[in-house]
Amino acid sequence: MRSIITSFALLTGALLFAQNGDVDRIPAERRQEIKAQKVAFITQRLAFTPEEAQVFWPIYNSYESELEEVRRTIGLSRREAQDPSQVTEEQAERLLTEELESQRRELEIAGKYSPRFKAAIGARKTLFLSRTERDFTRELVRRSKDDGRDRHAPTRRSH
Repeated sequence: MRSIITSFALLTGALLFAQNGDVDRIPAERRQEIKAQKVAFITQRLAFTPEEAQVFWPIYNSYESELEEVRRTIGLSRREAQDPSQVTEEQAERLLTEELESQRRELEIAGKYSPRFKAAIGARKTLFLSRTERDFTRELVRRSKDDGRDRHAPTRRSH
């Protein structure tokens, strides 16, 4: 149980959309597109049955919503401390405390949802959910980098 909860907590750093608190910086249309891709990726990778998917996704959406609120809060604090040379010791102390509290809250949320996930999709799929989320995030980042390279690469002209 503890490893499942820890796995869920660790996945939160990978947040689907962006770094902590940066979700608002991504256009709503793009967030929806990413969310749809994530749903398809997780559903396919974990081989959900239609019944599992029907029960799982409303639970997962609530879970993500709670985590997003925690991340948004810490993201706002981090934005105020972008330049390390401008952060005082007092500000750093406050940010460290807030970050630890954020991690505690994320772990608490994971603990709250783990039994719900297990009831919906079983322990095995619940165990691999966090790995699948990380795989999705890695794939999203890789594609984003590839897209960026393609966009900024010099075009070849045929002679």
